[in-house]
Formats: sequence, C-alpha cells, structure tokens
Amino acid sequence: MIAGAAAWMTAEATPSPLIAPAVLAAALAVAFLLAYWPGSGRGRARGALAAICVMLAAFAAGAISAAVRTAVVAAPRLAGEVGPVRLTGWVMDAEPGATRPRMRVLVDAIEGVADPPRFARVSVRADGLLPPGRAVDCLVILRPPEGPMAPRGYDFARRAYFQQIGASGFALGRCRPVAAPPPPSGADRAQLAIAAWRRDLTETIFTMAPTEGGAIAAAMVTGDRSLMSEATNVAFRDSGLGHLLSVSGLHMALVAGGVYAAAHFVLALIGPLALRYPIRKWAAGSALTVAAIYLVISGASVPAQRAFVMTGVALGAVLLDRPAFTLRALGVAAVIVVLMAPESVVEPGFQMSFAATAALVAAFETRKPDAGPAAPGALLGGLAATWRTLSDMLLASLVAGIATDPFAIYHFQRVAVYGLATNLASTPLITFVIAPASVAAAALAPFGAAEPALEIMAGALDMVRAIGAVFAERPEAVRALPLAPTGAFLAAVGAILWICLWRGPLRWVGLAGFALAGGLYVTTPRAVVLADGDLRAVVARMPERWIALGDPRRSAFARGRLAGLAGLSPLAASRLAPPDGCDDALCAWRTPAGRPAFRVRSADGFAVACVTGAIVLSDAPAPPGFAAQCRPAILVDPADLARRGGLIVTESGKTIRMARAHAGDRPWSGDLRRSDE
Repeated sequence: MIAGAAAWMTAEATPSPLIAPAVLAAALAVAFLLAYWPGSGRGRARGALAAICVMLAAFAAGAISAAVRTAVVAAPRLAGEVGPVRLTGWVMDAEPGATRPRMRVLVDAIEGVADPPRFARVSVRADGLLPPGRAVDCLVILRPPEGPMAPRGYDFARRAYFQQIGASGFALGRCRPVAAPPPPSGADRAQLAIAAWRRDLTETIFTMAPTEGGAIAAAMVTGDRSLMSEATNVAFRDSGLGHLLSVSGLHMALVAGGVYAAAHFVLALIGPLALRYPIRKWAAGSALTVAAIYLVISGASVPAQRAFVMTGVALGAVLLDRPAFTLRALGVAAVIVVLMAPESVVEPGFQMSFAATAALVAAFETRKPDAGPAAPGALLGGLAATWRTLSDMLLASLVAGIATDPFAIYHFQRVAVYGLATNLASTPLITFVIAPASVAAAALAPFGAAEPALEIMAGALDMVRAIGAVFAERPEAVRALPLAPTGAFLAAVGAILWICLWRGPLRWVGLAGFALAGGLYVTTPRAVVLADGDLRAVVARMPERWIALGDPRRSAFARGRLAGLAGLSPLAASRLAPPDGCDDALCAWRTPAGRPAFRVRSADGFAVACVTGAIVLSDAPAPPGFAAQCRPAILVDPADLARRGGLIVTESGKTIRMARAHAGDRPWSGDLRRSDE
C-alpha cells in the first residue's frame, strides 16, 4: 500500500482514474480463484501466486487512497504572482523561518482575486508576528507555492497542496490586527479557538520556565517552536537530536507510556481493583484518551497523526489482549496512515519513523530473554538491571540510527556524525527526568501546581541542549554527502525490509542490499553544474574547488540548497566565490575533466562561448544558429529555463531537469512537472 501511494504521488502525470480500481478488482478476483477454486489442492505455488495477487491489490489500494485524498483536499490556488494587494484573514499558526518568521493565514479575501485560496503562508518581520486566532490585514506580494528548486529538491508545492495552502509570499511592512467577526464555518472557528488555546499554553509554559529549556518544553508540548532561538534549532539539528523538536512518535510514546505506567501503578496499589478488574486495560484506555488530547494540543500535524495511530494500535492491542509491539501491529498502523494521509508516504518523516520502528521491533522481537539466575541482593540486582537498561538504550540508538541514515542521506544529503552519541547521552535524561516531569506537570496543571515539574523538565532540556551544542559545534559534526541516486536508495530500503522481515541466517542476506546501495552510490556520476530555475544561483565544480555564480544577496538560500545537493556543508556553501576572470559579459571555467563551461550574462558573451562540447548557461536568448554553429553539449537560455526549469549537469553532459510542460500534469504543480533526461 505504501508503494502504491508513493507511485501515484511521484508519477510525472496524473494516472488514469480507471487503472488502479481495475487492477484492484482483477487482482482480488484472481487471488480468490487461486485460493478457493476447486482443484487438486492449493499447494505452495498456488498460495504464493494468490499472495502476489493480494500484494498487487494492496498496491492498487494505496494508489486509490492517494487519488481520493488528492480530490478531497483540492482547493483554489493562485495562477500567478499578485501584489502588492491587501490580504485579510485569521492567523492559524506561526512558525520560525530560515530568514523571517511565517504565518499561516486562513484567507477571508485577497484584493482583486475572485476565488482566493483557503490558506496563505506569509513571511513577516520578527516584530510583526501575530498570535494565532487574531484577524489580520496585510499588504502582501503573493505567488503560487513553488515546486522543487532543482531536480530531487523538496517539493513544497505538493506539501502545500495537501495543506490547502494556495499562495505564499511576504508582507510589505507589518500586518495589522483588526477587529473582524470570526469565520462563518464552525469547523474554522473551532480550529482558530484551538490554535489560540495552543498559543496561550505555549506562553504559559514559557512563563513558568522562562529559559531556553522552557521554550523547548513548550515546543515539545504544543509543537510551537517560535520561542526557541535559532542557535538551539541548529544545535538540535546538527547533533542528531532534531527529532525531539518535532511532535512525533517519541513524544506520543512518552505521553502515552507515562500515563499508562502511572495509571497502572496507581490502580495496582488498590487491592480490590487490581484483583477483580482488568486494570491493564483501564490504564491503556486512559493512556489512549490522554494521547488523543495531546494530539489536539500539539496541533494534529501529519507526523503527530501518524504517531497517534501507531500509539493507538499498540494500546488497542492491550485492550484486545494481543501483543502490543509486533511487526503486524506496525503494519496495521501503516495501513491506517496510508488510508488517512497517503501523501505522507513520500515525506522523510513517515519513512524514517516507520523504518526506525520496524528495525527496533525486529531487533527486540528476536532478542533472547535473559534466562540466567537473578543477581543476589539489591546492589547486584540493581547493577544488573542498570546494565540491561543501558545496553537496551545503546542497542535501540544503534539500530534506529542505522535504519534512518539511508533516508537522511537520500532526502537531506547529510548525516549527523555524533547522532548515536548525542541520543545515547540524552536518553537517560529523557527517560528518567523529562518524561516523568512532563507527566507530573500534566497531572498537576488542573490544580495550578505544575510550575515545579515544568522547571525540572526545562532544566533537563537545558542539559539536553547543552549536550547537543557540545557535539554540534564540532567541525566534523555534520557530514555532507552528494545526492544519492534513487536506485541506491531503493536498494537500501529493500535491505532494511529484508532484515526486518526475515529471521535466522537468511536475515543477513540483506547486507548484500546495503553493499549494492553503496556500490551504486559511489559509482554514480557526480554533478559538475547545478542551477535553479532562473539562474539566480549556479554552483559548479572546477578541478581544484567549487564555485558559485549569481547575486549572493538574492540567492543565499538557493545557493545553499544547491550546494547541499552537491554534497557541500553550509559553511563551505557560504564561502563559495565566483571563478577568476568574470566580467559583465560572461564567466568562464572548466570542469574537473577539462570541459569548458560558460555563464553568459549578455549577448556579447556568446562569441567567447562558441566552443564545441561546452556547457553554456545564458541569461540572454541565444542568437539564431548558435547551437548549430557551435555545437555545445548543453545550452540553457531563458526560453529553455522557462520551459524546463532548474538543472543538474554531470561530467558527461547528461542533465536532470525540472520540466515545464503541460498544465495540469499534477494538481499541485500547475504547469510544472519533473522529468529525467
């Protein structure tokens, strides 16, 4: 089902709505006939064919789920840039941005737009950020959500489509709070009320613990990171602790697990209840209820929804007297998530979350319990229990890190070198201090006595932040890696699946998949030129160094992202400079293999760039006959950019481009679609 949803989401053109239902019906019919048609017995071969048909039906069901979800969330989007215009609406949430904070606004009206989008994302000045729930009036410049900056870049347009964000842009000046009636829809009014309540809760937590740890605690509870400093965000990201800041499986497990443990402990102390009633089920029901409340408090983001589903499946297994942590339970959770939010299967969060969980379940399912005699005495018994706990923590961090690294390399082109060390160092604080303190704060909050517990939680989070900062400040903390080919990624995913599903010696056959992934990765030709869709930023490789061409004031973000795709660290990207000998007409350089390359700035530069086999990127239209006369290996001018978009060029001259072709290829891309050439 995951593969079917992913195939539908990543197809270059919207598949026919008849294909997936037809495949589903045909596969189920054949599977039924193979399984139940009278004959000489089913046998292994017949059963295997039926299973293959069922898997094909599941693939089609995932595609159908993606198609239905795409149709359900369809909302208006801008067709082109507008502005300056007045935007009125209500602030749904605020979040920090790379350079300026951003607000997601429930749109009431946009001046001159007859059919405005449902939501707009607006960047504002730091002093112009307004709290959720407020009605606002902004002077803005808006455009449709942009697709990938370069091939394999992040597709914000797709994510915005499923969030019903039909416009993004920036405010000119400050947005003004205005007195306006609430939106007419009851659902919208409820969302605004919850958003305002979450903001109030965030500020209350920070008021009780006014430190950086308090800001982190607020982010862990409500998902609002606007009170955190940029230095803290960088420390958590570069040290491998970034997963602590996104409300996901860890947070839901801490909340539900803490409530379950506390409720079970309290109920076990009451003899008549413990002896006569299923207190484990009562504790599981309490934990499930609190997890649902936490889902609402945290903003019910897609990662939080996914974590709630997985938690609900585990607690539901307890209610049904089934094992809570098995690969079957994980499979049920995956099916539910694919049905609810099939778009999440192409997001890194979904993939890393399920990969880590599957690897942990597989590792601990087959681990043999300690059958030796118990250590005598409290001291030796305590030491033995401590050793088992620490060894479990080490194993969990190691397994989760190995399972998620292929996804980090594929999606982010980076690996946190000290991720295992920082997670291992912070796990005792999370397990023994932060989790109990958060449960205590939640229990004491209705009585107005949560402040001491929050201060303990904030202090422990300050210690976690310090641990992350120590490792993140090391120059080798983040290892930047070049863009990984899709084949290598799929081989690594296949290896993870094989190792998780098989038991016994056959499990280690999966190591061959990792070897294949590594071989494909190191033998893939590396990029020598990367450019965005309007040549604001160009990153290129020379024999001795990397260079950057473009206006550094306008293209810092684009240059950094392209450099990341090339495998350069943020520090290295910030130090890129143009080649020697650039003038107003053109810049010239040579690739590592000696191929000439040119960035033509004006028509006068074409005379110099007329070299056979050259790579030519031009801001000006190529003169008639230039391609036929000079025979460049690559010629990209404004017309080509408008039609195809950003590109990656390898040493051989092969290009991978974003294509701009038929309008409506995908609902979220407008006239943009991607292709590999």
